[in-house]
Amino acid sequence: ISLIFCFSTLNEDADLAGTERRRFPVYWNVPTFQCHKYGLNFTRVAKAWGIEQNLGDEFRGEEISILYDPGEFPALLTAATTEAVPRNGGVPQEGSLMHHLKLFQMHMEKLVLPGFKGLGVIDFEHWRPVWHQNWGSLNTYREYSRIIERKRHPFWFSSMIEIEAVYRYELSAKTFILETLRKAKQLRPKALWGYYGYPFCFNFTPNNNREACSDEVVVDNNNMQWLFSESTAHYPSLYLKERDMGPAKRRRFVRGRLVEALRVANNTPVYPYVWYKYHDTNQFLTEDDMYHVLKAPRDRGCTGVVIWGASKDVNTEAKCLALASYLENVIGPAVSYVNSL
Repeated sequence: ISLIFCFSTLNEDADLAGTERRRFPVYWNVPTFQCHKYGLNFTRVAKAWGIEQNLGDEFRGEEISILYDPGEFPALLTAATTEAVPRNGGVPQEGSLMHHLKLFQMHMEKLVLPGFKGLGVIDFEHWRPVWHQNWGSLNTYREYSRIIERKRHPFWFSSMIEIEAVYRYELSAKTFILETLRKAKQLRPKALWGYYGYPFCFNFTPNNNREACSDEVVVDNNNMQWLFSESTAHYPSLYLKERDMGPAKRRRFVRGRLVEALRVANNTPVYPYVWYKYHDTNQFLTEDDMYHVLKAPRDRGCTGVVIWGASKDVNTEAKCLALASYLENVIGPAVSYVNSL
């Protein structure tokens, strides 16, 4: 399928944002500095394709800085042969906020430029502040919280233990999430701060195999306005699956997430995160999908888009060469096209 054909076929969202041309920045949040040792220099990305890029191809710089698990959030860290090891109390209600914020400030001063006024992204994924959203591998945070309450109240009924565990967990989780965001805004007040992945939608998952977020998730997001109203930007995830999801379904997946993100953002900036690979197969997106995942946010009224890449995407010369080719032939032309609209 030719790139031109792809660009001319997916127009269902084309008129949603009006016909007036507006600037739609696309940010490069890929650690391609790792490719410099192979003689591959990605510093021309910005000039060649109009992509917003940190000077010198730095991963953190004047345009965008993402902080991975900054400070010392409470967490249950796992190793291959041992049980979970609590860090800073393990769960929010047992952690030291003061200790965390002190380390967070140290990380901020070390990693983020003074006077930074770009996109500031906090990426913390060990647990979620809404109790019942900690399913799957995150269920350990609920179990650990119940154990704590049983020790504190050995004669309580299970129902009382559950109520207390939920209450203490969510209260403290909110405090950690909110105060970290406030500290970021205090330290770098000119930046646009928010958490990666929020708001959640969980569409096209086993419990919600449809485009729209479930009613329960919508209620959860309504109850999380404490986070969204404090955020100065929002960074929802539009990472795509390849298996069990054809192009039409992937478009619906993107649309459902964008609708919810823009709803909770309430006219504050929204910069969806886009990965150029399918997260379940690690294959590059088709031209069709790459085009749509960039164009749909623009058509829906988002402020811009962030193109993300993992360190393991560029940890060998072969991978760097593959990404350079994909950038030249797919990402770059797609960005140029979207910005020509």
